[in-house]
Amino acid sequence: MRLYPILLLLSAFAATARVPLFTPTASLQITSPQRYNASIGVSTTRLGIWGPKTGFLARLEPGLGGGKAHIGSRFAFSLGFIDLFYTDLTASLMHTWGRTWGGLEKDQTYLGGEVRFGANLLLGTFGVYKHVHGSDEDHDWVVSLGLGLGL
Repeated sequence: MRLYPILLLLSAFAATARVPLFTPTASLQITSPQRYNASIGVSTTRLGIWGPKTGFLARLEPGLGGGKAHIGSRFAFSLGFIDLFYTDLTASLMHTWGRTWGGLEKDQTYLGGEVRFGANLLLGTFGVYKHVHGSDEDHDWVVSLGLGLGL
């Protein structure tokens, strides 16, 4: 008899439960100037919602030659459990720490924007960055391009 109120409360909670408030993102890429990298992040475009959706996005992208941090928005079309097509628009910070493609020096910091397009598991990236810290005067502006697999 004492279990009935608890079961009733649990069933009411389960009936009103929502899908998770965020969706993880992850990828492996070949990109300039970082060379090879992996990324992991989170988006507020929730799983379980069919059709178009938008949300906040935060992603870290460490690579062999440097790393990026992204904050922005994700626009996606979902099949409920996976974003079938998506576009990420982000403000991005890039820092170099190793050998890069394009001859960028180590310990340089760049600030810019990046767009990422994804379809199924394939993705492409394009970004433009302005040099904001360090001694590499030969690379005031940097273009970043990438291809990879991920969500």
